[in-house]
Amino acid sequence: MSIGFDEFLNRLSDMEGRLTTNIRNALLKNALRMESHAKRNATSFPKVVTGRLRNSIIGTVKRFQEDEYLILRAGGLTVPTRPFSESADVVYAAIQEFGGGQQNIKPKFYLRRARDKVLPRVDTDIQKAMSAALRGEDF
Repeated sequence: MSIGFDEFLNRLSDMEGRLTTNIRNALLKNALRMESHAKRNATSFPKVVTGRLRNSIIGTVKRFQEDEYLILRAGGLTVPTRPFSESADVVYAAIQEFGGGQQNIKPKFYLRRARDKVLPRVDTDIQKAMSAALRGEDF
């Protein structure tokens, strides 16, 4: 298949926006995968009592300056409009992940295990997203 020069220029200008969107979609897809795995990890080890830790786990993509970052975090549920005394933050999230505290809790690595499971797929998905953008397709 061959295309003319004008068609090539049209595809090239269209590709720039599509490429950014496709890569962001690939990152978001993997952030949600990590969130899902982390929530499953936080269900069994550490064992769920109230579900607050599991519900505080969030996978998202954030833009900082010119870069997109895949973020997986737990513990922060504070809503800016709520007073601190009514905060929903899960203050023990870091202790459950990394260990320590007054009871010398062993680390559970519920976030790290989720990251390690999904991370190999990120590069593959980004490559697929780039290829789709070159073909003029959405990822």
